[in-house]
Amino acid sequence: MKQVDIDRLELEKEIAQFLAQSFLELDDGERQLMKQFGLTLTQYWALVHLKDEEGRSLSELADLLICDKSNMTSLVDKLEKEGLAERKPGKNGDRRYIRVVLTPQGQKLRSTLIAAQEHLLKMRLQTLNAENLLKLHEPLRDLASTLQAQFKHNEVAPMIDSSIASLGIS
Repeated sequence: MKQVDIDRLELEKEIAQFLAQSFLELDDGERQLMKQFGLTLTQYWALVHLKDEEGRSLSELADLLICDKSNMTSLVDKLEKEGLAERKPGKNGDRRYIRVVLTPQGQKLRSTLIAAQEHLLKMRLQTLNAENLLKLHEPLRDLASTLQAQFKHNEVAPMIDSSIASLGIS
């Protein structure tokens, strides 16, 4: 392996470690914040994704939260129990699917949570000046886009298989 390839691999590993650690730290902060409101992080993200008055189907919500549709039933049950969301028939009364819509109480809490999360994020990233934030923005956006496309097109499983195959393990 060439020195350039080794250097690139080390840089990629270090960047991946920085991103993973940063994600864990940011995620834990948001988890602690939502705990103050009696919510899980998944419930918070469900509220965030239910911004439209039309709501979303359980399938749409599951896709946005990157989880199984079967998990949506209990999540929506909890939101309904708290008076934050309700199930309604599909658009134009279509009974073939159910959509989830925020109640006025859910809309109000959603706004409060987003404001609190934004304030927390601002405080946590305040050490980065505007110039550094701009430098980070484009490459991270490109990386996120690439990773999302790989996930959407089911390219991750073959990459995992290739990684395992490269080890010579059968």
